[in-house]
Amino acid sequence: MNSWLGNALSAMLCWGLWAFFPKLSLSRISPSSSVFFEACGVMATSLVVVFLLGPGLEIDIEGGFYAILTGVFGTIGLYFFFCAAKTGPISVISALTAIYPVVTVGLAVIVLHERLEMRQLIGVMLALAAAALLSVRG
Repeated sequence: MNSWLGNALSAMLCWGLWAFFPKLSLSRISPSSSVFFEACGVMATSLVVVFLLGPGLEIDIEGGFYAILTGVFGTIGLYFFFCAAKTGPISVISALTAIYPVVTVGLAVIVLHERLEMRQLIGVMLALAAAALLSVRG
């Protein structure tokens, strides 16, 4: 198995749980409260990752800036995800929001000048088609 594959599959499992648990939380509290408590979980986990699993805290202004932007946009997206999950079907919402990598791929091609092979482009198109099919209620 590729060294990255186990990590990628673990991330997929964690993100699947990440997309499921808000439905349980939001049946009891508001989206903004849920975002706050999710952030508490992020902070606690971050401390463990940095100080127990990682090499410690590294300081770099540009790297830190981009990491902060990651947190800002992640939290804003999280709030909108929670607002949708509060009243909508989590199975459809998680499938629809799961096409976010299309934005990442587009930015990687435009900003980072990464190239997509034909099979990767087909993969993006199939992901869009899968998300569309999963989102349609019959």
